[in-house]
Amino acid sequence: MTPSRAAKRLTIVIPALNEQDKIADTIDGVLPLARELLDDFEIFLIDDGSTDATGAIMDEFAASEPRIIVQHNAERRGVGAGFEYALSRAKFDAITLIPGDHAFQNEGIARMFKAAGAADLVITYRDNQSDRSVNRSLQSHSLRFILNCLFGFWLSDYHSMIVYPVKWLRQIAVKADGYGYQICALISLLQLGLTYVQVPVSLNAELKGSSRALRLRTYFELGGTIVSLLRRVPIRDVDRSQVPTDAERATAR
Repeated sequence: MTPSRAAKRLTIVIPALNEQDKIADTIDGVLPLARELLDDFEIFLIDDGSTDATGAIMDEFAASEPRIIVQHNAERRGVGAGFEYALSRAKFDAITLIPGDHAFQNEGIARMFKAAGAADLVITYRDNQSDRSVNRSLQSHSLRFILNCLFGFWLSDYHSMIVYPVKWLRQIAVKADGYGYQICALISLLQLGLTYVQVPVSLNAELKGSSRALRLRTYFELGGTIVSLLRRVPIRDVDRSQVPTDAERATAR
């Protein structure tokens, strides 16, 4: 008898700030894929203090899909705060963040959804970063090289879409926000010994002039995050004895 497949249930977080021209395309891409490829899902749309029609567009989608929840922030709070809001309310065992600026092609999002449950973490990597601006591509490759040398995980990407296990993500102390939040969360979970698979995704064509290079402040914040990770501060209070062994994972499946 073939063992039954574990149900694919996923909490999806889509944050956006003044993305009235792209948020509908993002949701129109994610929603049909979630309905087709997942057994159940919920979508948190985070309007992070937008001053354009982003929030109103989100409300329109929520009116026609009961599994969509919209959170309107009165002022900008950052991607990390929006993700934490959804994480604290997530009702499923896995959670992911998809940018609201329609950054990723739908085929890659579909591959990520299909891979959900294949390991503790599903880590996507952008396979066409060279199509971005030279400055942004160089920054991304340099950061990946530094993180791989420091932590030894040798991932293909540290800042693409990721499916996280809610149980473990709630236990780690992620103090970083913005760009550093995902890096801190991902490396902390890997330091716990969680398993992962890597899945390729592609970026949509970037409009000329829209590339956002890392700012000096971001570098300082990342430096602090890296020091914290090297000292394993985010996972100090986690009971690592509860992390399942490979044998326990095999039995569960």
